[in-house]
Amino acid sequence: MAAILIYLFPAIMDMILSAVLFMCMVSSAQKGLSASAVAGMLTTWAFVYMISSLLIGRVVTQRNSAGLIMLACAATAALSIVFSTTQHTAVLYGLLVIEGVAMATFFVPFQVFMRVVGEGRQRTINQSVGLYTFSWSMGYAAGPFIAGLMWQHLGWRMSHVTIAGSAVLVGVMTYLLGHASHPATPATRPTSGPVTNSTQRRVADYSRMPDLAWMGWVFSGLGCLAVRLIFGLFPSSAANYGIPKFEQGLTLFLLSAFQACFGLWLSRFFWWMYRPLPILMAGLLGVGSMVLFSVASTPWMFYLAAAGFGCYSGMFFFYLVFHSLVHPERSARYVSVNEATVGLMSLTGPFVGGLIADHSSLRTSYLLTAALLLVAVVTQAFIHAGYLRKQTLPCDPIAPASTVCD
Repeated sequence: MAAILIYLFPAIMDMILSAVLFMCMVSSAQKGLSASAVAGMLTTWAFVYMISSLLIGRVVTQRNSAGLIMLACAATAALSIVFSTTQHTAVLYGLLVIEGVAMATFFVPFQVFMRVVGEGRQRTINQSVGLYTFSWSMGYAAGPFIAGLMWQHLGWRMSHVTIAGSAVLVGVMTYLLGHASHPATPATRPTSGPVTNSTQRRVADYSRMPDLAWMGWVFSGLGCLAVRLIFGLFPSSAANYGIPKFEQGLTLFLLSAFQACFGLWLSRFFWWMYRPLPILMAGLLGVGSMVLFSVASTPWMFYLAAAGFGCYSGMFFFYLVFHSLVHPERSARYVSVNEATVGLMSLTGPFVGGLIADHSSLRTSYLLTAALLLVAVVTQAFIHAGYLRKQTLPCDPIAPASTVCD
């Protein structure tokens, strides 16, 4: 049970993060700040998160991961109380700096925590990555949606106070379940033996597969740039068309919800992350969705664009985490690089997108990003095709977990 409950942690913490960013950015956009100033809030958080992730990656271990998670929860709760006292732009920027440190202190240790728990319970890496992608994505999806509802009914002050209580809950749960960060002993692990068809549990051997973590950092990094650009520019796009706060929250909810569900669905398949066609198809869907963001003017158009892009982002976030964990001897270092990549792209996307929007238009920012993604996904598929000519995969292109892989 503990092995499943731990996936509530990233869901709640990402809900907190996206709710805080949403309220800060929407309130700033409503006060008439420029697109770059609004997106700069996400940029500021991302820069600090990037640096902090690299630093936390140097000190996190299996033994201290639970303690670091609890420290992050305490800091997040305290920050939310302070957020409830002000809407001054300069103060919000300062608080988001500290929020970046707190979130890095949570997410880097949690992935170490998650990997150890998964190994101890003989969970396949596909299952762990799928659950993690689903968990944090649903949390990020719920943040703007919940924040929009609370804002309308409770006001912004009580919304932040409620968020503080959620962080405390995660800290308490981590304390109660902290024993799960130690892998099960051989005596407590399930007995090894031949896997039968009745269990429908097959474990793919990735040990001979190429190390493609660098491709995750490059190509999933560019996808992350695009999704953070959407989160950075969408409040300004919505303000231009008078989209209400609830519909804004619902749009961002749909993007992350589709990301979560698509990422979880991909965990059923063993070999798609080494094949060019699935990556190309998901990438082209992302390109088309970004183009739709550039021309959308009604809530339903934004909903459709968000859903399509969420499928693409579910693919590239799964790809990023999978290739950083699939070779466990390098996973601790790779995880910190992952989070630094997310931070760097989260910094770059809103900043560059905001500058382009200020000097040209919001539509131009979306279209240029779509062109960049098109080049990226075609290149990624081409590289995978080259690897595929040198490597024979042991089963069908996207074999489900019930398929025998010899």
